[in-house]
Order: sequence, then C-alpha cells, then structure tokens
Amino acid sequence: MVKSIFDLMVTASEVESLDGLDLEKVSSDYYHAYQKMLEYQTQIKHALPVEMHKILVELDDEYICMQISSGDVYYRQGFSDAMRLIMQTLTWGPARS
Repeated sequence: MVKSIFDLMVTASEVESLDGLDLEKVSSDYYHAYQKMLEYQTQIKHALPVEMHKILVELDDEYICMQISSGDVYYRQGFSDAMRLIMQTLTWGPARS
C-alpha cells in the first residue's frame, strides 16, 4: 500500500536501481564477506546436529529480513535528506542584499 507520493517515488527508485544488481561483482568487500559467511555457515552446520540445521537457516532468514528492513530505512532517510537539500538549494537567497 502506497502511503504517499514520497513512498511511491522511493519504492520506484529502489526497484530501478537494484534490478539485476550482483553485489558480488560490484563490491569486493561484499564478495569477501559473503565467502567468509559461507565458510562459517558450513562450520556451524558441521558442529550442530542435523535437526538444528533448519533452525539455523530460519535464524539466518530472519537476520537477513532485519538487515533489509534497516537498509530500507537508511535509504529512505537518505532520499528524504537529499530532497530536503535540493529544495533548500532551490529556494536559497543571498544573505546580504
């Protein structure tokens, strides 16, 4: 549900900018962190009993959901700040006449 024109613009901008983006190819930091995460995940799976593997995956899914939600908040705040800066710049006038 779209709450405002601002939400509509941000959502459209997010979808457009992230469509088809492969972060492993764009960011070496992301690539290396992802490789380490896979390594740790394998180590934890070997240490846990098989019946705990599903819980580990569910925990990871919830953590990812939290990260995505926080990214949305940061993105929207940055977008809002940028729009505010643009509007202030457009209405700026000299301090001295």
